[in-house]
Amino acid sequence: MNKLEILKEKAKGIVLNVSDNPQGRYKLRYEFYQKYGDPFIKRKEGLGNSELAFINWEIKRGTLNPIHAQHPGSPWWRAVNSHFLYMATLAQLIKESGETFIGLPVAVNFWLEFINTPNECSWYRAHNSSIIAGYQEADTLAFKENIYEQYFMNIVLYRVLYAQSMVEGVNFGVLGKIFGNPRGCAVSIITDIEAFYPSHYPLSKKDIQYVTHRAHNLIGLIEDVFDKLFILPHLDELYAEAAKWNNSPILLKYIKNNKPLYPIDRSELNSTHFNNTLIAKKIHTP
Repeated sequence: MNKLEILKEKAKGIVLNVSDNPQGRYKLRYEFYQKYGDPFIKRKEGLGNSELAFINWEIKRGTLNPIHAQHPGSPWWRAVNSHFLYMATLAQLIKESGETFIGLPVAVNFWLEFINTPNECSWYRAHNSSIIAGYQEADTLAFKENIYEQYFMNIVLYRVLYAQSMVEGVNFGVLGKIFGNPRGCAVSIITDIEAFYPSHYPLSKKDIQYVTHRAHNLIGLIEDVFDKLFILPHLDELYAEAAKWNNSPILLKYIKNNKPLYPIDRSELNSTHFNNTLIAKKIHTP
């Protein structure tokens, strides 16, 4: 077994060790940022704060719970998070080994760039390329989630891509400048607003109203404005740009005519057919 394979196996072991421990998943990332964030993290303004806030939301929602727990977690959310952890952990191990390797996964290379040069842009490229890779890795599991959860997966994806656009210098709207700062507390605040990030898994009836933009209240109106006014009109352009920023061409398969299309059956990846057309019809999203 060569050195890279040894490091890959070690990274897999580290992730497996926290697989059924949601707080352990969080701790793994917290310790990473304590070591490889930036000088501001001790003042709670460090790179990675938004990621840690999002993991906290996943934990509170219960999606990272063990599969056989009294309240089982989500196979899809767990798999995406695990793949994310693996990419970042492997990069850390490679950095600490002092070795260099060719042919590494895209996300691993981006994490190495972040470790060497921590800033907003290098963080987003590492983070979002890992998320995209996780979506691709877990696509078959996505079909096991209900139709509304599948739709929500798309919302989560386009919101984090939108936040990245502000750092990359593409102006899709003023709100992104606030929510696009990975050092700030905006993600922690927004994940506490159920209209944006539901607290129940599986989604409750009220959650579904928010996810499908059918909640007729003030918070629902704010969510509508955020998504429909600032993000949704630009999805084709956003995904095209994000595919370049993150060296992730698979993103182009997840969008068509400003409609998010994840998940796609792997047998359809070379087809113009998109299975979420049925989802859109069923939930009658505007």
